[in-house]
This record gives sequence, C-alpha cells and structure tokens, in this order.
Amino acid sequence: MWIVYASIALFVISLIMLGVALMRTVKTTRPIVNEMNQRVATIQSRMEKISSESTQLQETQGEIQHDIEYKKSTITDTIQEVKRTPEVLKEFVKSMKR
Repeated sequence: MWIVYASIALFVISLIMLGVALMRTVKTTRPIVNEMNQRVATIQSRMEKISSESTQLQETQGEIQHDIEYKKSTITDTIQEVKRTPEVLKEFVKSMKR
C-alpha cells in the first residue's frame, strides 16, 4: 500500500514541478512576446503609411499623365495649325487681289 502512496506523492510533486516550470517559462517569455507585439504594431503602422503614400503617388502619377496628354494634344493642335498657315496666307493673298 505504501507504493500507492509513494506513487501519488510522486505524481503530485511532478505536477507541482510542472507548474513551477510553466510559471518560469511564462515569466521569461512574456517580455519577449510583448516586444514582438510592439514590433508587429510598428511594422503595421509603417505598412499603412507606405500604403497611403503609394495611393497618393498613384493619384499624382495619374494627374501628371493627364497633364502630359493635355499638353501633348495642345502642342499637336498648335503644330497642325502652324502647318496650315501657308495655305491660309495664300488664300488670304488671293482674296486681297480680287
């Protein structure tokens, strides 16, 4: 019968040792986990900032492309009108001679 009591005592002691080991492990890992959570939060805030800057950059890029297309069409139209100038002058001169 003493073997049963010794086994129960050994089991209780092992449970106590397991609890102590778990408490030590939790105490040592808690600061590490907190630091990791802070770093993850910092990384997330940086990613959000990068994402908003990327969106703003895309909007600015679209505005620049639109502006370039507008200026390109304006210059093209101006060049076409300049190319027509000799014909318009010839017609003007003909109309003045009449």
